Amino acid sequence: MMAKTFTKELRFAIVLSLLPTATSLWGKASGSRAEGAPGRARLAISVYNDVKVPSEVLSQAELEAERVFQSAGIEVVWLNCEVPAVSEEASQACREAVFPKHLHLRIVRKSAGLKGETMGISFQAHDGSGCYADLFYEPMEQLHKSDGTDIANLLGHVAAHEIGHLLLGRNSHAFAGIMHAHWTAEELACAKAGKLVFSEEESRKMKEKLATPMKTAEERRLTPANAISARTRD
Repeated sequence: MMAKTFTKELRFAIVLSLLPTATSLWGKASGSRAEGAPGRARLAISVYNDVKVPSEVLSQAELEAERVFQSAGIEVVWLNCEVPAVSEEASQACREAVFPKHLHLRIVRKSAGLKGETMGISFQAHDGSGCYADLFYEPMEQLHKSDGTDIANLLGHVAAHEIGHLLLGRNSHAFAGIMHAHWTAEELACAKAGKLVFSEEESRKMKEKLATPMKTAEERRLTPANAISARTRD
């Protein structure tokens, strides 16, 4: 998670943990995205748009996040998860959560317990595994209104940051780049220019994580109590 930074010149701060983005199709991506590219890792993300972010904003945010992951050698397949689902097949596809290959993003209005400027949070167990992240849309709207920040661009990069936490594990903030803990005007300018990306080392670690065999259902099983007590904010 990223903490907001205040200066005399800047009236914003960003707290990051991954944000979800969506497509107009559930479980399928159009064109080359459905097939993936040779030599690239592949990641599925279920997206729940609880606050009804406008479709054009979500589409652009998804493209921004996808571009960031493509630069790291990772192809993303997005599942836009409607409630109620359009079919039982869609519901089953969206509900699947398998670390690290199928993750979940949920866009909500704001955090109930974190500081008001927090824009996202990821949830991880003590071993660094985790499939879920929440994105908080209201602080992004406020930054857009106060500073003119492109909200779709911001949403996409926050999403990439939070997904990055889930793939990189605990203590994965960096001194620079998209995993930097404190974003200022410089980072936002880099995001706008398409230069806020993962480092080579971060890209390598994420691809290695996605290439590892998945745990069995028994190995992944947690009781509700364990799942709650094991979660940690990042």
